[in-house]
Amino acid sequence: MKPHPRTNSFVHRATVMALLLVLALLLPLAAFAAKVTFLEPPVQIKRKGAADWVTLRIGQEVGEGDAIRTGMGARIEVTIAPKRVFRIGQATELELPAFENARGIRAEFSLLGGRFWGSIRTPLRAALKEKFEVKTATATIGIKGTQFGVDFDKDRQTSQVSVIDGQVAAIVPKPAGPPAEVSGPREIAPPEEVSREQWLLVVSRNQKVIIRPGEEPKVVPMTDADKQDDWVVFNQERDRAQDAGQP
Repeated sequence: MKPHPRTNSFVHRATVMALLLVLALLLPLAAFAAKVTFLEPPVQIKRKGAADWVTLRIGQEVGEGDAIRTGMGARIEVTIAPKRVFRIGQATELELPAFENARGIRAEFSLLGGRFWGSIRTPLRAALKEKFEVKTATATIGIKGTQFGVDFDKDRQTSQVSVIDGQVAAIVPKPAGPPAEVSGPREIAPPEEVSREQWLLVVSRNQKVIIRPGEEPKVVPMTDADKQDDWVVFNQERDRAQDAGQP
């Protein structure tokens, strides 16, 4: 017996609607390239495979394998997708060993020195295996959806992670010696598997952790001075402006 024409029509409409929904979810990510949306010079970029540093300008794209460095007084913002940006401050060098946006964010940043800010104000999607990690010489910081800063002093090999909103998971190598435990909630997945030779710390809203070689890191509240830091204030103002639809 042949299917009723109305049944065929209903199935067809349902199929088309499902396809349109999938496209609506995926196309914005596929079409959106990571671009420089704010810049105060001097800022330079070394493209993947290139030997020389060249001037980076507003509106240019940033991709996997690139490295960015800033001079004194410089700042740069790269928008990955709406409400998903990263920024770096003055006297900073950053490498992007892994960076993909076409099928969801899979980003890994190597902060060689200076100041980094991540603002991921829509949660990363597990179904798309999205990932956002920042690495310094002394820590690996993984997130879901949050606003946070990472400072790395390469001379002292000291990292500081400050969280304005949300949570981050920081993995820190333990120095040689007896194992030590770090207490605290573990509500988000760590950026990678944690061994007995590593600490896992969860840093939540209005908290920070300072990571120094050979010392046990401790999560403590952010101070008023931390919150009034020019870099922190600048990033919060940029986030609020973007949430309000301002350039």
